Amino acid sequence: MKRAVKGLDHIVVMVDDIDAAEKAYTKLGFQVQPRGLHKKLGTANHLMIFDTDYFEILGIVEPTPFNAERRDWLKGSGGLANVALATDGADLAYETFRAAGLNPDAPLDFDRAVEVAGKTEHAAFRTVRIPKTNLPVVGFFVCEHLTPQFVYRPEWAKHPNGARSIGGVTVIAEQPAKWIAELEKYFGKDSAKREGDGLIVDTGTQPIRYLTRKDYMARYPGITPVRPVDHPALLTVRVDSLPACAALLKKNRVAVLEPDAARLLVPPAEAAHLTIEFVQ
Repeated sequence: MKRAVKGLDHIVVMVDDIDAAEKAYTKLGFQVQPRGLHKKLGTANHLMIFDTDYFEILGIVEPTPFNAERRDWLKGSGGLANVALATDGADLAYETFRAAGLNPDAPLDFDRAVEVAGKTEHAAFRTVRIPKTNLPVVGFFVCEHLTPQFVYRPEWAKHPNGARSIGGVTVIAEQPAKWIAELEKYFGKDSAKREGDGLIVDTGTQPIRYLTRKDYMARYPGITPVRPVDHPALLTVRVDSLPACAALLKKNRVAVLEPDAARLLVPPAEAAHLTIEFVQ
């Protein structure tokens, strides 16, 4: 059975200086893909690709109507902006979201040039965006890959820091429970479960956790959120070996916090306003 949403596809990290962000993520031990340009959208990106998901740093290169909201969002600092959802089809997602009352925009087609084995190809996508009025703090959109062979390549998924997949997303929200009904429109009935004062959302793949600011500060000691309001705050990345990752970060002189033996925390100042949690 085809599904409108079948988990997380990728994470979008908005940056105000894409050159500096590229250097920062290389220093963090990621294999940063060459810059791609979305001419239609007026944006450029670098991808950190894993086997079945990825995250990207995205910058504005030309103001356009397509990136107006992103430009406004960047005024409050950069960081984790969007969670792209995997789908069996943009048209299916559009119809499903419309029926759920999410007021989706019509599917948008775009592409970017990418070099594969010395040849220029075009990675093509269809996305469905949800307006601000229906966003539960996180900017969700659906992403259909028309040419996955130009995105998911095993040689691009090898990272010096041992990163192998996204482990989840953490959102700061002062009233997590108020978003349950809206989240269920995306992920289905009973997908958002209370966890203390927060929520844990079953997306179909990696979880999204909603924490109050107080609980966030307790869970991630020493980390100061980049925004004073509700916002997506942290990306969890799974690595093959936490000790090996820690050694690389130390070698590269990256400031790291170790709240316990099972986690490494990279503060926003080291990752273009994103907090990264490395786990094994």
